[in-house]
Amino acid sequence: MEAYTFQHSDLASRTLASRERSSLTRELASSEQVVIDLKEVESISESFADELFGVLVMERGFDFVIKHVKIINAADDVLRSIAIAMKRRCSAAA
Repeated sequence: MEAYTFQHSDLASRTLASRERSSLTRELASSEQVVIDLKEVESISESFADELFGVLVMERGFDFVIKHVKIINAADDVLRSIAIAMKRRCSAAA
């Protein structure tokens, strides 16, 4: 299984996140689990994290994302931004 990676080290735009979410959704349609390797990512904005991970949680559900998306090699602050975005969308759905 090949890991999904990003071409940028600083992830900041909702537009880019939306495109990446579309690609990730296609990967999820053909794979049991998608591994996202964030070793090259130095920073991620709240808006990028929300548009990619938060919207994915809103569309597919938190349990689905946790089961089918594995994040590896993420810096603590990047992981924190992703977790906050996912939690916000879970809270909004409740």
